[in-house]
Order: sequence, then structure tokens, then C-alpha cells
Amino acid sequence: MSIGAAFSETFAFLKANWMQMLMWVGGALIVVGLLGYLFLGSTFTAMAMSAGDPSAAFGALGKIFLFALIASVILYGVCMLIWRGGMHPGEAPNFAWAFQAGPAFAFGMFVVMIAAYIIIIVIMLVLGLVFGAALGGMGSMSPDALASGAVGGGAIFLIIIVYVALLAFMLWVQARFSVAGPVMADRLTRNPVTGFAESWRITGASQWKIVGFYLLFTLAMFAYVFVASLIFGGILGAVLGGSVVGAILTMIVMAAVVYLPIMMFSFSMPMGIYRAIAPRASGDVFA
Repeated sequence: MSIGAAFSETFAFLKANWMQMLMWVGGALIVVGLLGYLFLGSTFTAMAMSAGDPSAAFGALGKIFLFALIASVILYGVCMLIWRGGMHPGEAPNFAWAFQAGPAFAFGMFVVMIAAYIIIIVIMLVLGLVFGAALGGMGSMSPDALASGAVGGGAIFLIIIVYVALLAFMLWVQARFSVAGPVMADRLTRNPVTGFAESWRITGASQWKIVGFYLLFTLAMFAYVFVASLIFGGILGAVLGGSVVGAILTMIVMAAVVYLPIMMFSFSMPMGIYRAIAPRASGDVFA
């Protein structure tokens, strides 16, 4: 796989399926927004009125968790519908499969990320003990010690290297499991183990190119969000003023102009990678 091929296939998938994606993703965002209003509309008001009451905070957390769970089921189910529809155009949407496979895929990613974070915590503890012993105790790594210059430039450089390595590790984990969802959609399976095992297998030869692709795409998306937020947020803020209606309209426009395209590109990226590394396995997806 080349990074150029991944970009090309990502945009090809988006071009071939943008109408379907706009319909499914836009509809999902509307449903999630309405559910968010119904679930959380009064929750934050109650929290503000009950400041300092722990029971109100715990009750709000329960509602927020339930809403996040329902929203993830909807979004990942829609994601599966988009991937399956893109690979098998003309096939009737399989809602029963999608809204089972989507949450199964989301749960699999959750388990993988938890495992990755546990590994990072262990590594950080070990490095903290090593650096702490070498520099005279953990107190030598405090912000005051860093600001005062008690820690040399070499140690600071090593700390930066460690954090960059941890970021690279997380991107690598994401790269190795990047096509698990498309594999599940292609094979019409609800078993996330199948998707994750096959993703690990077929990304092996191109894993660092996939990391580079994710890094470039992430930087591009951050730049787009920053510029679009400045332009549209500034214009809408000046036109609509600081009213509640103006704030709601600003959020709706920003969701349509900024966050909806980001989600569409995010759904296209795994398909672009899948097509670039396994063209025969994914069929003539974008023809």
C-alpha cells in the first residue's frame, strides 16, 4: 500500500457514496441530537440548580452514560450500513445486522484501546521509576523542577521522545485494527474477533504507511476544523449575536459545515485503506 493510494481510495469512496453517507450520517446526527435534548436537556439545568449536591452529579453521569451508549449504537450501526452499502451497491440495507455488528465493533475497539492504555500506564510507571531514580526521586520530575532548570535539557529531550513514542504507539494500534470494521461489513459478520484478526493480518505489510496516512489525515482535519471554526464561527457570531437562538443556529450550522464532513471523511478512511491493501478482498467497491 502507498499513502497516495489510501488517499485516492478514500476520496473515491466518498465520491461514489457521498449521497448515501449524507443521508445516513445526517439522519443519525439529527436523531442523536434529538435524543441528546430529550435525555440531557433538563439534566444540565438540574446540575446547575443543584451545585454542590453529589447525588445530582451521579444521576447526571448515569444519564450521560446511557445517552453515549445509545448514540454509539446508532452511529456505529450507520457506519456499518455505509460500509456495506459501498461495497455491495444495490443491496437492501440490513438494519438487523448493522445495529448488532456496529455495537460489537465498537465494543471491540473499546477493549483494544483499554488494553493499549494499560500498556501505556505500565510503561509510564516503569519509565517514571527509572527516571526518578536516576534524577534523584520523583519530585525531581515535578513542574517546579522543570521550570527551575533543575532537570537538564537532555532529560527533557528524553521525556519528549517518550511522549512522541507513545503517540506513535497509539497510531500504530489504530493502524493495525483500522480495517476491522470494513472486514466485518464485507463478510456480513457480527463477530468482532473475525474483523480484528483479519485486520491485524492484512495490515502487517503496510502498517507504518497506514500510520503515516492517519497522521497526515489527522493534521489536515485539525487544520480544516480550526480554519472553518474561525471563519464560520466568527461570521455567525457577528450576525446572530449572543442570543440563545443565535447560539443554537450557530451550533447547527457548525455541525453541518464542520463536523458532518469530518464524520464522512472518517467513515471513508477505513474503506480507503481496506481497498488500498486488499483490492481483491473488497471487490470493485468504487467502480
